[in-house]
Amino acid sequence: MLKVGLVGLGGISKVHLDAYRELECVKLVAAADVQGEDAPRYDVAKELGAKVYGSLGEMLDAEELDMLDICTPTPCHKEMVLEGLSRGLHVLSEKPMSRTYDDCKEIVAAAQASGKKYMVAHVVRFMKPYAYLRSVIESGELGKPVHIIMRRLSPVPRWSYRDWLVDTAQSGGVPLDLSIHDLDFVYSVFGEPRDVRATYRSYREKGGFGLNDYICSELIYEDMSVSVTGAQYNADPPFAAEFSAFFENGFIELKGGKLYRCGEEVVLEETVKSEATGINISSSSAYTDEIAYFAGCIERDEAPVFVTTESSAGSVKLVERLLAAAVKI
Repeated sequence: MLKVGLVGLGGISKVHLDAYRELECVKLVAAADVQGEDAPRYDVAKELGAKVYGSLGEMLDAEELDMLDICTPTPCHKEMVLEGLSRGLHVLSEKPMSRTYDDCKEIVAAAQASGKKYMVAHVVRFMKPYAYLRSVIESGELGKPVHIIMRRLSPVPRWSYRDWLVDTAQSGGVPLDLSIHDLDFVYSVFGEPRDVRATYRSYREKGGFGLNDYICSELIYEDMSVSVTGAQYNADPPFAAEFSAFFENGFIELKGGKLYRCGEEVVLEETVKSEATGINISSSSAYTDEIAYFAGCIERDEAPVFVTTESSAGSVKLVERLLAAAVKI
């Protein structure tokens, strides 16, 4: 059983902590958060038997761990990943890999040199409707894809620590924090697009009209294109993650939390619910699946080929390419 230390007991840690309740291959023995007992998930970590520290360094100095799970804000990812690897730990880190592609290249090099397993938690790759879409694309059973439309909308995330998520300098805004879910999926399936176009409106101030952030991206490949919209609105719409994929001989849609193939509902192996978790990401077993996958790679001494370091860095590079090409409004 792998001994895990988790750093960051804020919003996204909820789904990681839920996974540690279920998994027998890993044991959460320690956690760290700068807020100490005031951290949102402090009580949950304690309930799971973890000793909670006030900093990553304090936790790493005191504990003998096998794996580090990083659930902190994006600006902390690089420093904490490098620290974990340098301490001889396998590292799972929340997306995105880091704030900039330059940082990502440094992380990739450090991971390769460390000899340890490292993976970015791109959970959408593990979500069953998206896995189903990937299988249809790769099998060619409906012919070639012609056009794919993806959208991910949410209210403004007002729950983040010191409002870091609505500070574009820290989070990268919707392109790097929200839309990257779909952009990473597309990149993992189709690779680098031939051309890109985008329209981007960023956060301007913390209130009213200025508290809206969205990007509409067009990824152009040789014989098809993918349209990706990500948005956070001050109007507080309900969270939605949907897609429509059109092929030569059929179509696949995810809408209203249900998956359809050519208009007929597809019942997956396990029902994927669309309940809000409180962090504007639909709830499913995908978070448990991604942690179990990474733990399995460690136990088998295999590289995480489903989510490679290169593809995760490439997703950040793609976001930067879109922003460089975008019409700013």
